[in-house]
Amino acid sequence: MNKRTWMGLAVWLAAAVSAPGWGPAGHAVTAGIAEGRLTPRARAEVQAILGDRQLGDYEVASWPDLIRGTAEYEDRYPRNGRWHFVEFDVTQWYDENFELALPGDGQDIVTQIGRWRDALASGKLEGEERLNALRFLVHFTGDIHQPLHCAYRYGDMGGNMIPVNSFRGEHFSFGPEMLQDESWSIHSVWDEAMVQELMAGAGVGETVQRLNAGIAEDQARRWSVDDPMAWAVDSYWRARKDAYRWADGTPLPFKWMRPGMDLADETYIDARLPLAKEQLQKAGVRLAHLLNTALDPEYVSPTGVKPE
Repeated sequence: MNKRTWMGLAVWLAAAVSAPGWGPAGHAVTAGIAEGRLTPRARAEVQAILGDRQLGDYEVASWPDLIRGTAEYEDRYPRNGRWHFVEFDVTQWYDENFELALPGDGQDIVTQIGRWRDALASGKLEGEERLNALRFLVHFTGDIHQPLHCAYRYGDMGGNMIPVNSFRGEHFSFGPEMLQDESWSIHSVWDEAMVQELMAGAGVGETVQRLNAGIAEDQARRWSVDDPMAWAVDSYWRARKDAYRWADGTPLPFKWMRPGMDLADETYIDARLPLAKEQLQKAGVRLAHLLNTALDPEYVSPTGVKPE
């Protein structure tokens, strides 16, 4: 590589290391959907943990992003930066019958969802540790439904290395002529831009109400299954077949250098917005299911099964 290429790569690596999952709005929407589906017992337990906070507050739902890379929390929760994703390669296999496998060291989002659900259910945590367990569970349940947290191509770190030059939606847009605080990638488009387009200028509360109203009873029943690995596999296929492809099904380009892709309604956004909506809805329903399971011993899931 020449000097310019190496400099560009260094910039992208630095951005990728600090890239969050769903942005604050996406996590707040997920939490809001979940709050409306808690049992009275689980809601009371959650409120006892949170005090005067709300489940979707920035310092709750997005807190695991805030502590990434900090010395204090790296000491308390070693390698927590790896807990936000799982790496499944979309280019390695072409047979849809193959089985994906976890890395085996426990430092992945699937394992961590189970870990923090079990920690909450144990009743052994108190004070800040119990609050942090709730924060991790809320955040990671959101992240696992962002498709690019469960997939990557050619070392692109879940699309963090693939630049986007512009996003032209009906309700949200950005382009090279606009001053941006940070560079955009296909990953950050899914974190932020797709959520903002879906919200269509409305607030979190109104968006939660609209998305919650769009969840049919049979969908909630099917989605309320405690299987984070299955959720990750589903997100992987959503990334492979949708997030990494244009609306016509052709693969997105693999170019690490700017200016990057131009995303428009007709070429990408309109075709992928329904997926962003459904993933947020799934995340909210499943978060409620996890919290009900962990905090309400009398909870019976919509499938009619009482957790053991």
